[in-house]
Amino acid sequence: MTTVTYGREAIHNKGASSAPGLMGRVKTYFARARAERQLHQLDDRMLADIGVRRSEIQKMVWGN
Repeated sequence: MTTVTYGREAIHNKGASSAPGLMGRVKTYFARARAERQLHQLDDRMLADIGVRRSEIQKMVWGN
């Protein structure tokens, strides 16, 4: 179990994100969708700086 504290607020992670099953797959899907959306928001120069072409984003994120 991991505990992260922000000021007075504590967030406990009991391993749910690594748990197999439906919730794990849903969390993975949303994380990948967010990563793809964020990469598409970068301009071509910034993508080139990290070694990614715009046409490769989907394959890099989803592995297809």
